[in-house]
Amino acid sequence: MFECITKSAKAIFYKIDSYSDAVRSNRKLYAILWIGVILVSFAVVLFLNISTPLISDDITYLYIYGETGEITSVSDIIQSQKNHYYLWGGRSVVHFIAQLLLLLPSYLADILNATVYILFISLIYWHCKGRGKASLSLFVLIGLAVWFLQPVFGDTALWITGSANYLWGTTFVLLFLLPYRMYNGDSKSQLITLFYCTAILLWGIIAGWTNENTAGAMVLIALLFFYYYRKQGWSIPLWAISGIVGGLIGFLVMILAPGNFERAGEASSLNLYVFGYRLFNYTLTFFYYGGAAILLAAVMLVLYNHFYKKGSRRASVLSLSLIYYIAAIAAVYAMLLSPTFPRRALFGVITFLIIGAGILYYNLNFKETLVRQLRALFLLIGLISFVFTFYLASKEIIAYQHIVVEREARIEQAKRDGISSCEFDRFDGGIYIHGEDPYSAKAMSSFYGIEIELK
Repeated sequence: MFECITKSAKAIFYKIDSYSDAVRSNRKLYAILWIGVILVSFAVVLFLNISTPLISDDITYLYIYGETGEITSVSDIIQSQKNHYYLWGGRSVVHFIAQLLLLLPSYLADILNATVYILFISLIYWHCKGRGKASLSLFVLIGLAVWFLQPVFGDTALWITGSANYLWGTTFVLLFLLPYRMYNGDSKSQLITLFYCTAILLWGIIAGWTNENTAGAMVLIALLFFYYYRKQGWSIPLWAISGIVGGLIGFLVMILAPGNFERAGEASSLNLYVFGYRLFNYTLTFFYYGGAAILLAAVMLVLYNHFYKKGSRRASVLSLSLIYYIAAIAAVYAMLLSPTFPRRALFGVITFLIIGAGILYYNLNFKETLVRQLRALFLLIGLISFVFTFYLASKEIIAYQHIVVEREARIEQAKRDGISSCEFDRFDGGIYIHGEDPYSAKAMSSFYGIEIELK
C-alpha cells in the first residue's frame, strides 16, 4: 500500500516537473502564465475589497478629525490630518491615504487597494530575487505566504483604514528600500547621483512617516545594507546616505507628533515592571501569531545550508537574508514603547520574515530532486488550501455585509416610526474582516443620523 502511494506520488511529481520545464522553456507560454497569475491574484483581492463594507474607523475618518464636518475635499483631509497630528498621532501620510480612499467612489478605492496589493507582492518578490532571473514559483509562493502568514489579513489588506496604515505604508517602505537591495557597487554620474539623492531623500521622508515599528525597521535595514556593502568591497553611495537622512526625518516627524504625547499621558508610565511585562507579552504575541512565519524562516535557513547553489556566494546570500530577519525582530521590540501590540502591527514583521525566507528560497539549488519535490509539494498544498480558505474568507466577509444591509433596513424603519435609537450586537470580526471597536457606535450615530448602541 505504502509502496503504491510512493510510486504514485513520484509519478505525479515527475509529470509536474517535466511540465514546469516545458513551460519555462516556452517564453510565450511562460509570459501568458505570468499574466494569468497576476490577473487572478488581482481579481481575488478586488473581489474581497468590493465585498468588504465600511467598518469601525472607516466611518470615523469620513469626518474631519476632531470636528463634525464631513470630508468633501482634499483640503478637508489636510485640515483633518492637522487635527489628527495634534490630537491623536503622527501617521499623517497613511491616514491621509485612508481619508482620500474614503472620499473616492468605493469602486475606485477598491481598484486602487487591489492594485497596491499586487505592487506589495511584487516588491517582496523583487526584494527576494534582486537582479536575478524571473521565478514564477517564487511569486506564487510569496502570494500564498502573505495570505496564510499575516495574522489578520482583513485588518491589513481589506479594511480601508487598516490597509492604508499597513498595506500602503509597508509598500512605501519596500519601495524606498528597493534601491538599497538592487545596488551592486556601480557608480553613477554626478547629475544622476544628484537626482537620486533628491528623490530618495523626499521618498525617505514619506516612507519614514508611515508606521512606527515598520519605519524604524526600514532605517535599520538601510544601515545594515551599509555593512553589507562594505563586506562586498563596495563604496557606500551618496544617495543611500541621503535616503537614511530622509527616513529619519519622516520617522522623527511621526513619533514627535503632539498627539502621541497626549495619548501617552493617558497610558501607564514605562517603569521596570511595565517594561518586563511588555517584553514577555510581546514576545508571546510574536511567537503565537507569527509562529508559522518564524518556522518558515528557520526551515529555509536549514534548507539553504544543505541545498545552496554550488559556486554561489553563500555567505553573501545568508547576509542578505539576515538583514531582513534582524529587522523583523527589531520591529517587534520597537513596540515595547507602545502600551498595546495589536496583531495587525505584525504586518511589517511578517513581511520582512517572508523576504528573508524568499531570498534563501530563490538561491536554493533546484537541480536537487528533493528541492524540486518540496517546491511542487508546497505549491500544490498551498494552492489547494487557498481555494478552501478563500471560500471561508468570502463567507466571513459576506456575512458581515448582510448584517450591514439588515441594520440599515432597521435604521430606516426606525426613522420612519420616529424611534430615536437602534441597538445592535457588536460585530467581533475575524481573520478576514476587522471587528467593530467599542467606540464605533458614536461614529455610526453621526453617519446614520440616529442614536446607535452596540452591545
